[in-house]
Amino acid sequence: MSHITMAEALAVRAAMNRLINQLMQERLNNSSTIIEKGETAEVPARSVDVITEEIDAVSADFRKLDLLMAISNTTETIPWNGSNITVMEAIELAKQMRNEIGQLAHLGTRKKLERQSSRGLEGGAVTLFNVALYDPEAYHAAARKKEREVTKLSSLIEHANHHSKIPFDATKYME
Repeated sequence: MSHITMAEALAVRAAMNRLINQLMQERLNNSSTIIEKGETAEVPARSVDVITEEIDAVSADFRKLDLLMAISNTTETIPWNGSNITVMEAIELAKQMRNEIGQLAHLGTRKKLERQSSRGLEGGAVTLFNVALYDPEAYHAAARKKEREVTKLSSLIEHANHHSKIPFDATKYME
């Protein structure tokens, strides 16, 4: 059995998904035709049944590859913060970190003290201030630090994807 890397598997899975969608569209296109009374319908070169069999075969390969990728992601590990974590956990951690970076960056752009619009009736207007209850600069710095960390984590995931092998024959989907 031949093997592909996880990085190749990601590309193959995407190609298989596109192929399934194309085949489904082809099946719909080849499923009927419009003719005038008395005319003979032009039969497409590929029948609905042939296309359905191809969809079933590609779908079975897709499910097999998807399972092998999941197994690899739960068994392959990368070093992170003094211990090893699975690639699956690293992927989820990277997603969580990116969400956190967005909020930290937002908090880091706020001003410590910001004047709000005045409120009240004429002559009795009160000036309001929005006061940050934290240090915006510290959050700005934390966002930058976490961005560097997630870049490193993503690099480790990418490295693992190029080295971990999956037992799958992908010759039908790539040359």
